Amino acid sequence: MTSRAQSRFGRLAPSLVFAAFLTLAGCATSGPPAPISSGKPRVEPSQDRQADRDRDDERGSLHANGLEIDANGLPKPLRGKFTPEFLKGKDLVRAGVLLPFSHPNAGVRAEAEGMLAGIEMALFDHAPDTFVLLPKDTAGSKSQTVEMAEQAQSEGAEFFLGPLFGSSVAALNEERKLAGIPVIAFSNDRDVAGGNTWLASISPEEEVSSLVEYAISQGFQQFAFFGPQSALGQRIETALQFEANQKGARVVATGFYPDGSDSPSSEARYLAQSINSAESYGPVAVLIPERGTQLRKVAPLLAYHGVSRSVQLMGLSGWDDPNVWREPSLKGGWFVAPPDVDLQSFETRYKRIYGRAPTSLAAQAYDAAALAISLSADGDLDRREILAEDGFVGLNGLFRFTAQGTAERKLSIYEVSPGEGATLIHEGGTRFDPDIG
Repeated sequence: MTSRAQSRFGRLAPSLVFAAFLTLAGCATSGPPAPISSGKPRVEPSQDRQADRDRDDERGSLHANGLEIDANGLPKPLRGKFTPEFLKGKDLVRAGVLLPFSHPNAGVRAEAEGMLAGIEMALFDHAPDTFVLLPKDTAGSKSQTVEMAEQAQSEGAEFFLGPLFGSSVAALNEERKLAGIPVIAFSNDRDVAGGNTWLASISPEEEVSSLVEYAISQGFQQFAFFGPQSALGQRIETALQFEANQKGARVVATGFYPDGSDSPSSEARYLAQSINSAESYGPVAVLIPERGTQLRKVAPLLAYHGVSRSVQLMGLSGWDDPNVWREPSLKGGWFVAPPDVDLQSFETRYKRIYGRAPTSLAAQAYDAAALAISLSADGDLDRREILAEDGFVGLNGLFRFTAQGTAERKLSIYEVSPGEGATLIHEGGTRFDPDIG
């Protein structure tokens, strides 16, 4: 549940309007959805939108509950503000949901469906029946994102949940017709935040900050980086340099290797030698920002090339995966992730309702929707309320938005224990310092 810090709001009436819209959305797929959170920036691919429109025209239109929907099962544009017959005369709050339901990539489509499911759960948990969702299909296209946002605006949307990709968020920010409408987006690209755009995602920079802060509290003043020579890898290494410098520590060695390399032995050998030399000045913590199979291939290389046994391995939330905890070289390694108590309950409920595990961003979508429902109870999203210094409690722990439009979070630290899983060794904080920056 998402609430103001140090408070919880009670369960409110479910949104019948959303249930009707969900029927129209036609987003169900067979089989479990494949998460798209690969650890790389969420970038939308280019595509031929005209070909898609021509194909949709050939399929024709469908009708349900008196509303016209397109071939993807999504509502077609309405004339004027959308008001269900049984809610006429009531003061409604309308939110546009901008997600890529018909994206060419199956994993992206599945993630969009999972996020919409998370939003649905938040509505049934927290929303009155006067809170109405207007789901719109961005298809992963910048131009269609703007088109769908304008459509939602004409139907009465007062703010947006989404989009997913940074380029789509940037396109909204540049559209004058949409100026002033609050956007709670899910991009992990900090460059598109600010103004009336807030990013509900958990950024790599925030994860690095939490990890470095904990390592320093455990006596580490020296850090090293071993990761891919990619845009994201460089971004994470820059964050490591920044956080170490800010806290009076230093990065003693960096080992970049070609992105996707299965066995960067020469880079591992160089880094191991550099780390061993630096250990005469104190212990070293090494950040390896990989995940999955790639992590299991890369992590053992440092030990193979003779890195000191006292070196502390560290990772980001990509390590939060039972499949990698079996890797012997990761034993005792630390990784950062949201507190798992509420997330476990959410996953159990999600599985019971939808018959499959939640996608990687479903809980973030839940938190964003629950927050929007709470803050819009008086009719709009007020900037001062969004910037509340005490923050909000969500499924992903305590968080608050900064004046720059990013989310600051209190994340937890876990230790890998092969055969036992991952053990919580540092719980995320329960309060923020007053100065939000």
